[in-house]
Amino acid sequence: MVILIAGMLIDINLIYENEFKPLKNYKVNEKPQFFINSKFDSFNEKLVDPFSITPFYEKYKIGNRIIQKQKKNDKYYATIEYLDNGVNIYNDINNKFIDEYLLTQYAINYLVCNNTDSILFHSSTIYYNNIGIAFSAKSGTGKSTHRRLWEKYSDSKVINDDKNFITLKDDKLYISPNPWCGKHFKENNINSTLNAIVFLYQSKENEIKEISKAKAFKLLLGQILPPNDNNKDKWNNIVDKILELPIYYYGCNMEYEAFKLINERIDKDVK
Repeated sequence: MVILIAGMLIDINLIYENEFKPLKNYKVNEKPQFFINSKFDSFNEKLVDPFSITPFYEKYKIGNRIIQKQKKNDKYYATIEYLDNGVNIYNDINNKFIDEYLLTQYAINYLVCNNTDSILFHSSTIYYNNIGIAFSAKSGTGKSTHRRLWEKYSDSKVINDDKNFITLKDDKLYISPNPWCGKHFKENNINSTLNAIVFLYQSKENEIKEISKAKAFKLLLGQILPPNDNNKDKWNNIVDKILELPIYYYGCNMEYEAFKLINERIDKDVK
């Protein structure tokens, strides 16, 4: 299946493709530029001297390839091979759909962030009155719950509930939708400009706080992928452009008034 994401044509072949229901919304009949292949296969290449070690993976550099050995509960359960034109994923025979879903997130993030002017932004986004709004916060704060308030009380539609690509094109920022959309699997293949960002925190009272660009930058850093050696310049350009947007630091509950206050402020600020 060839899919279109952030202007990229990707031939994607998955073990559990039929279970990944949002994927079909991005299908196109065009010639691919890149690929993502996922299969059950042991990966026996000898690897030494990882250049990056985390609790979740080890990374190795071999020629023009990056090999990522994925770990769960201190055991290897997959190997991801990053190439210039695509990504191969080798799954343990016991891997299920949710494992493949999470592993292919690494693949799509790598391809989009390295081959387009895009960054990954952990946020829940909506399309409202011809503008795009992103709600961001630490996991568990209530991004999805707040997004549902907008769906309930306004004529808005979810773009992506968790994993958004922010793309810079012709000096404008866009939300590039994609089927990787978090645990609720809420998304629509809607293209939109990005016009405002709301950083949420939990509060009994609803209050919009004015914040400096330095504070906004710090909040943003906690929710985007950092640059690598190949994309530092474009990463900086995108971040600089994001910081020009209306950005709100919003303490709120999950009642109607929480929607009403920020809705009125955005309607006032974003023309």
